[in-house]
Amino acid sequence: MAIRACIRGFQSSMQLVIDVDATNLKCKYKGVLFVANAFDGNRNIYPLAFEIGDLETDASWHWFFSKLHEVIGECPNLVIILDRNISIENVWHNIFPTAQHGICFYHMKGNMKRTFKLKKRDKLLLYFEQAAKCYGITKFDHHFRKIKDYTSGIELTWMDVDTIKRRDFALKCTSTLHPDFGEKKLRHRLECASRMNVVKLNHVEYNVVDGDMDDHVHLTNNTCSCRKFQLEQLPCKHVVAVCRFLKLNVYSMASRYYTRNTWLDAYSDTIYPVQPQELWVIPEYVQSRVVCLPNAKVMPGQ
Repeated sequence: MAIRACIRGFQSSMQLVIDVDATNLKCKYKGVLFVANAFDGNRNIYPLAFEIGDLETDASWHWFFSKLHEVIGECPNLVIILDRNISIENVWHNIFPTAQHGICFYHMKGNMKRTFKLKKRDKLLLYFEQAAKCYGITKFDHHFRKIKDYTSGIELTWMDVDTIKRRDFALKCTSTLHPDFGEKKLRHRLECASRMNVVKLNHVEYNVVDGDMDDHVHLTNNTCSCRKFQLEQLPCKHVVAVCRFLKLNVYSMASRYYTRNTWLDAYSDTIYPVQPQELWVIPEYVQSRVVCLPNAKVMPGQ
C-alpha cells in the first residue's frame, strides 16, 4: 500500500534515499511487514509504502520492489539503504538497476555486536562508528586501521506518521532551514567559521585556514576538500567562512531539501481517513477475488 500524498511529497521534496526493511508481526495472523521509508529534510521518517506478506523470500521482496517501482517510477541517482538480508540483495538491482545501495549502519552495528559478543561500549563499536561517520577517505582509512588492528587474528564477516503535526510545525517555522537539523548545524558552523582565516586564490577558489589545517573551497563546483559540503549538501564550516568573507548569504548555498518551503511542500497533501465500510465503492473484480490468510511460518522464539 502506498498513499498518494506521500508519494507526491517524496518525488517533489525528498532526497532520493529510500530505506527498506521487514519485521515479523506478532498479531493473530503472523506474517511479515515490509516497509519502504524516506527521510525529510528535518530527519523525520517519511513513509512511502508497506506490504504484509508471509515470509521474507526472494518472491516477496521482488513483488514489493516491483510495486514500489510502479508508484515512484525510475528515479535517477536513487540510493537504497538495506540490511544484509540475502533476499533483498538477490532482487533489488533487477527492479532498480541504476540505483546505488548502502548497508544500514544500525543493522551492521548490531551484526558486529552479535558476531563478536560485544558489550555496548566496546572499543570495536566505537571505532566502527567513527569510521562510518567519516566524510573523508583519509580519516576513514585511519579509523578502519584501528578496526583491523583491534580484530587482528579474528575473521570478520562484514557484515502512522503524524503529518498534521509536522505540517503545523512547518507552518509555524520562521527559520529559513529546518529548525531541528539544518538551522542548528548552520548556527554551530557560523560560530566555528568566525575563528577561521580565508585566503582568496581566484574569483571562485579559496583556502580556509582552520587551526593547523587548510581546506580548499570551490564555489562554482560546490565542493570543499573536507567533503561535508558535497555529502550533506549543507554548507560546511569552511564554506560558511568563505560566505562571511565575501558577505554572501550562506543560506543560498544549502540544498533546497533543507528549506522550510520544501519541508512544507512534503506535507501539503491531505491524507483522508478511511470512510465507514458501508460507504465503500468496491469494483466487481475486487469483490470476486478470494483472499486467503498468509501461509506464515512461525519463527523460533515468536
